[in-house]
Amino acid sequence: MLRFRKLVRALLANIFSIYYSRYQSVCLITTCLFCLLQQNAYAEKAPEYKLKATFLFHFLEFTKWPSSKNDNKTICILGRNPFNNYMQELASIVINEHKTLIKYIRNINDSDGCHILFISRSEKNNISQILDTLENRPLLTVSDIRNFATNSGMIELSRKSNKTKLIINLNSVRKSGLKLNSNLIDLAQVVGGKQTSAGSG
Repeated sequence: MLRFRKLVRALLANIFSIYYSRYQSVCLITTCLFCLLQQNAYAEKAPEYKLKATFLFHFLEFTKWPSSKNDNKTICILGRNPFNNYMQELASIVINEHKTLIKYIRNINDSDGCHILFISRSEKNNISQILDTLENRPLLTVSDIRNFATNSGMIELSRKSNKTKLIINLNSVRKSGLKLNSNLIDLAQVVGGKQTSAGSG
């Protein structure tokens, strides 16, 4: 467990370090994501939601919002918090001049100011209403609810046999005005229409 924490700390420190150019950062993040997506000793030993928390932080670098005057980003968790303290731990160790804020919300009406919204499995019965409410908003929706992407969610974190798979609904992303980096799209199973990505730089 300690070994995995050190790995995550090293990855995030390198990813967000101001000493890397944007191109180098994206290349490094892509490599890190690819490794996390593979079944390996770290993935088998690490708690499931520690891995998923790491993915959420990676998504910040791979997503372009249509308008963002404030470079600080907010990751919101809707419903029951499955991450324990992992999100706060990651937010505190990121080396960057900009802050990543973590916000826990109980109601979808409290999602203003969120850049990424993780929808917990506790909201499974309300998922259709939630996604209808968020339709066309520049908010990256992520969940591990089964069939989330095929039901208009943007990124589904699907996990099977200790291996995490990304499923992206590009049509939902396009409608929201967001752009995903092509490197992230290449690592995922894609549903929905094609999208002009944010590129690799």
